[in-house]
Amino acid sequence: MIGNRRFLAAVAAVALGLTVTACGGDDESGESGKSLTMWTFKRTHVEALQQAAAAFKAKSGIDVKIEAFTPDDVFTAKIQSAAQTKDLPDVLELHSGGEDLRVGGGGLLADLKGDFDGKLDRFLPSTRESGRVTQQRKDTVEELSGATVGSLYSVPFTAGTFGIVYANKEKLAAAGLDPTKPPATWEEFLSYLKATTTADKAQGGVSLGLKVTQTGFNWVYEQLAFAYLGQQKFEALFGKGTTAGFGSPDGLRTLDLYAQLRPYWIPGVSALGIDEADIAFAQGKSTFNVGGTFTLAFLAQNGMKPENVLAFPIPPATGGAVRDLRLAPLALTGLSVTSTSANAATATQWVDFLTSPEGAGIFAKGSLDLPATDLGTRAETLIGPDLAALQQFFTGPAQDTYDAGNRGFRPPDYDEVEMGNPLLKLAPLGEADAATTGRTLDTVIKAMWDAK
Repeated sequence: MIGNRRFLAAVAAVALGLTVTACGGDDESGESGKSLTMWTFKRTHVEALQQAAAAFKAKSGIDVKIEAFTPDDVFTAKIQSAAQTKDLPDVLELHSGGEDLRVGGGGLLADLKGDFDGKLDRFLPSTRESGRVTQQRKDTVEELSGATVGSLYSVPFTAGTFGIVYANKEKLAAAGLDPTKPPATWEEFLSYLKATTTADKAQGGVSLGLKVTQTGFNWVYEQLAFAYLGQQKFEALFGKGTTAGFGSPDGLRTLDLYAQLRPYWIPGVSALGIDEADIAFAQGKSTFNVGGTFTLAFLAQNGMKPENVLAFPIPPATGGAVRDLRLAPLALTGLSVTSTSANAATATQWVDFLTSPEGAGIFAKGSLDLPATDLGTRAETLIGPDLAALQQFFTGPAQDTYDAGNRGFRPPDYDEVEMGNPLLKLAPLGEADAATTGRTLDTVIKAMWDAK
């Protein structure tokens, strides 16, 4: 089961270490461009891709065969072996911003710049350049050493972000709360938690995969701190030689806010993996669950009806800089055309359809994964109210938008786990107070900068 680990892999951009070389023009999967093959690492995408393929065939007469290879290491090995035997498919769905660049740098992907540079405005702004070779990426990704700056190895396909709270509407109603009204502030969220844990002490609280310790920091604390402090003061927490770090009055206030969750975590939460926490919520063992926009599909796969879920971003604390927090999406997966495809023009046509509003809508409805295509005012019509409600959190003023992809203000070798461990001791474990946690986090950040 891949579950939500797919999103962590995309954000971390884990190196594949491909050593294969490209082989040109020997793919014979299509006949006169009327048949294509596409591979994905996500078995849960197959049915939705087949639905989109049926619509594509009705428009173009072109068949698309969809195949999935899981888990990720099997998919990677399949690409490697197929490259050696000159048997790659026409189109690949790849982790965006990492895997696509490495596979492309290995010579296995076509440059889509000429076909899509004029169409990138169809995508959500923060996802548009996810498959682009930049000088910075060329300097840091070994496989891109021979690549041309400006090359586009993928276009964004699915998008999402973390910091989304899911609530069980039935449990909200049972606690006397309005199941259609999300809490507007952090304080109101805490009152919801108090009401639901009072109604059901064992299963009224919040779940999160805190066994992966950085989730508490990345999926709750950062959004809470950004909203309270605003962008400038939030970034100062991570600054080199800063006096405005986690142990400062501003930093301590944000840690105190996070610590207010301590009584409301479900029993055993620190031992739960990400998938396990989501499953616990789907099984009714918690009233709230923290994940990302990508979590809805996994909940549905595990029996949770989307219509029984109320979703909202981490609510901002009263008196903070941001009153209506928005979350910039990351490109999670991208679509690439292989450099060996004998049907490159037809494959590009398929990618174009999949990322059009029509194709993206068909896929999203079938998979419950949000598209990177910006559907704007057509979102509810194309993907339904549940997904449209999630996509609305992507759009808002820049000063109110937390961007998880903005890493420039952190140390070059920033380690999320090192940040997550002290926060776990603050809450839910209660082994440290905010002052101790602030000093520890400042020490960790200083060590990261000193290691530069």
